[in-house]
Amino acid sequence: MTIAANLHRTRFFFLHHGETDWDRDGRLAGRINAPLNGRGLAQARRSGELLRNAGIRTICTSPQDRALITAEIVAAHIHAPIVTIDGLKDCCFGRQDGTANGDWFTAWRLGDTPEGGESMERFRRRSIAAMNSALERPGPVLVVAHPAIYTAFLQAAGMAEPATWPVEQPAEARPIFHQPLRQTHATGRGRWHAATLAA
Repeated sequence: MTIAANLHRTRFFFLHHGETDWDRDGRLAGRINAPLNGRGLAQARRSGELLRNAGIRTICTSPQDRALITAEIVAAHIHAPIVTIDGLKDCCFGRQDGTANGDWFTAWRLGDTPEGGESMERFRRRSIAAMNSALERPGPVLVVAHPAIYTAFLQAAGMAEPATWPVEQPAEARPIFHQPLRQTHATGRGRWHAATLAA
């Protein structure tokens, strides 16, 4: 059975962590514990305001500071418990952590893993297992994590082509609502509706 077939189908929200200086400068933090910058803190506060009346019952987050602090700021607005899930951590790029996206990143996507890093296939499977763990919690669930975790979900859900991910770049930290749609007989795969919340 494929990881797409194993994808837990329930409505949820996803939030990219707020901006860090590493994001601003176009560097891939990976497992480096990069803190939020001023813009990132403001993004988290704005997301908390947007989610105040969304009925979220659980917040599941990566334990890395940039995600955890984002989750804590949101939790202050919505008063939901926070659960940290190790599998929601960003990809480990080994000796390339902290560097800019370059030829090494293209090579990684093609199967050439940097020394001390995590292969793309292992990361993909770990991401979906962590997303499923989060979505089994009392919902609706808010998942706060990293762009690459989200692109792994998109690919498993049939919403992104494998050749286009993971996209490691700064992402606007706005909540994205996801609703599973009815499974089609032609493909055997259920579709998803996704919508970004706006102020």
